[in-house]
Amino acid sequence: MIFIDAREGLSGDMLLAAMIGMLDDDERTRITERMKAAALAHGLEFELLSIEESGESGLGISYREPEPLVAQETSYERCFSVLAEMEGQIGSNTPAARAILRVIFEAEGQAHHLPPEEVHLHEIARPQAILNIAAVGHLSQRLIEMTGGPFVGSTITTGRGIVVVSHGAVRVPPPASLALLKDMMHQPGDAPGERATPTGIAAVKAIIHHQWDIVPSEFKKRSIGFGTRRFAGRLGRTSLLWV
Repeated sequence: MIFIDAREGLSGDMLLAAMIGMLDDDERTRITERMKAAALAHGLEFELLSIEESGESGLGISYREPEPLVAQETSYERCFSVLAEMEGQIGSNTPAARAILRVIFEAEGQAHHLPPEEVHLHEIARPQAILNIAAVGHLSQRLIEMTGGPFVGSTITTGRGIVVVSHGAVRVPPPASLALLKDMMHQPGDAPGERATPTGIAAVKAIIHHQWDIVPSEFKKRSIGFGTRRFAGRLGRTSLLWV
């Protein structure tokens, strides 16, 4: 199986970086080049970063906007249209990414008391977020083929305190994340800040078979996806274990 350790954070970019880290060098190069091309087609520059933190090595995801993109609300139909375009650009033909995006719309619908089809997304509809979803969906299927097992998740550490989103300041976890976390094992953790994002939670919710509250101590391979924010002085991260 592939164990997703989300005790120190969970986001689309961290999960994607950890997934890329599980690939061999040739596959890693191929997906990186496809991600660069897809990002460029949508006005972004994609970079895969090598990061070392406290004696641990892993990868990080960076997007740069040469021309700042204007934030706007994006409809259900438009989000799925952009996702389909990006899936084609990276060579994905699995249903996993669409399942992740549907989970997000369902949670946002619950948070706003609207049918999913009437929801308009803000941050999650940014091109980099949609591209992360497309790539996570693609690589989730590839890793299942590679390892022969399903995905299993840890307890999710959500963080605590207040975070500012498009709708203003909200308590962590925000309403959409709370809807996603229903029936999932989660904990606030000790450090303030948003450690688990809606995209990361939705991805795990869509691809895992179940959760375990014990992290495997033995594994064939470990991969770390680092984020950009620090919690209690330590970079947030999502780890994958091939058990």
